[in-house]
Amino acid sequence: MDPLTAHRRGQNAFASVLAQVPAGQAGAPTPCTEWSVREVVAHVIAGNCRLAGSAPPQVPDDIEGLIGAHAASAQAAHAVLAAPHGLDRLYEFPIGSLPGAVAARMRARDALAHGWDLATATGQSTDLDPELAADLLEFSRRQNLAAHRGPGRRFAAEQPCDPGRPAADQFAAFLGRAVE
Repeated sequence: MDPLTAHRRGQNAFASVLAQVPAGQAGAPTPCTEWSVREVVAHVIAGNCRLAGSAPPQVPDDIEGLIGAHAASAQAAHAVLAAPHGLDRLYEFPIGSLPGAVAARMRARDALAHGWDLATATGQSTDLDPELAADLLEFSRRQNLAAHRGPGRRFAAEQPCDPGRPAADQFAAFLGRAVE
């Protein structure tokens, strides 16, 4: 899948789950044990803003406000990536400089993984965009994530997952989420 398509679909999957979060659940816990629903959404928004070269906005407390803030940040990030040479230029991330094509896929991975977190936290289906999930699982497997796994790092240890589970569950397990 091309990086722009992956980025758009990852952001759309996240937005679809976020749109179904019941009002009043912004403070609910998530599989990211240190983050509530609101904090997961704030994290995704901040990553989108970082890619777009802007400061993250004040993140609202209500679900409707979170939906709007995410949509604006996703659109801004996508516009930067889709601009001429957007996939070729380098973007600065906490882990270093990344070409746009890699940054787009990493943002897609982040959005899909955290969409899975929101779905799990709010009792929604975790069967998110199977084609994208399979693609991002292979992308993630090709990266050397060992240095980024463990307590206090970006990813936990890979978790077991029945191969018959949806691709998004397998993807989440690879990134360290417990799939039940």
